[in-house]
Amino acid sequence: MIANYFERQQHTAKIRDFTDNFIEKEIPVEIRTDRFCDRVARVLKIRWKLPQPSHDLALIAKAGKNCPFCPQHLETQTPMFPSELVPQGRVHFGESVVIPNAFPYCQYCGVTIFAHQHYIPLNQLNADLLLNAVNASLQFFDHIRQADDAIRYFSINWNYMPTAGGSLFHPHFQVVANSEPTHFHQRLIDQSQKYGKKYQSLFWADLIAYEKAHKKRYLFNYGDVEFMASFCPGGIFGEVLSIFKDKLAMDDISQNDWKNFFQGITRILRCFDRLNLDNHNMTLLLGRDGDEDFWIQARIMPRISIPPWGTNDVNYFEKGHNEIVAIFAPEELAAEIRHTI
Repeated sequence: MIANYFERQQHTAKIRDFTDNFIEKEIPVEIRTDRFCDRVARVLKIRWKLPQPSHDLALIAKAGKNCPFCPQHLETQTPMFPSELVPQGRVHFGESVVIPNAFPYCQYCGVTIFAHQHYIPLNQLNADLLLNAVNASLQFFDHIRQADDAIRYFSINWNYMPTAGGSLFHPHFQVVANSEPTHFHQRLIDQSQKYGKKYQSLFWADLIAYEKAHKKRYLFNYGDVEFMASFCPGGIFGEVLSIFKDKLAMDDISQNDWKNFFQGITRILRCFDRLNLDNHNMTLLLGRDGDEDFWIQARIMPRISIPPWGTNDVNYFEKGHNEIVAIFAPEELAAEIRHTI
């Protein structure tokens, strides 16, 4: 059943190679379609080189002198929530703090600052640190739930470093709450329900079983949290999908589930760090009450600037055609992550 949603087309481009006496050569191109997610990716079978580390430590240190998220500036240079929403103005959990987004995308839009430390490299982003940030985010969501019963959908989002859209180096989540799901979230909910009615089965359970059986993209599990490389990736260096088994609503997730999730995420980040994929995006989709047949999940993908000119990894195929160009096949990404301890 899952295979009905996944399609591969093999194509060949021919060129006369100027580096080899203009001998005619064939270059394979694979087009993958994920009909469930309504996504197309063009996987280029080319040799790729690992990027160089991209974090400019001198620039990061300079930015730290005036960073509003650092503790010496936080109280005076960041906004506060209205007292009827958050009586204390900000939400605190350990070193993590949730503040309003000064440039909101919706009615309820916050920023969760991880810790006091201005810059945290990938290999220092441990599970405890991320768990504190999520618990602060969940407390903020609780304030929203108490204040506004119309809000049903939540997400925790991460732009790690400027190449991934981060406007500040200080690590932080973007936390968002809406009365309706976002476009992609709605797509997944709708397709989950259609699949359930058509096959009398759960898509996400079937997907996990399918990937485990085929082995090439399945990664590992920590407790009831499963990890795999997406068949049709959302980024040029691939994408990892994490699924919370049997968890439909936000309140279904226990602290142990969150710990398991971040154990997997930190393992993935260690792999990204080893490959110098030192920028990434993550989105975690949550619901207040749960939707039929949809399991809570997250997607994380590396972002890079392509050397030597710092070229952006998003081009006209993604922006103008809604198709991903990938130079790192999902099966390659899965192999790299599985080998990272």
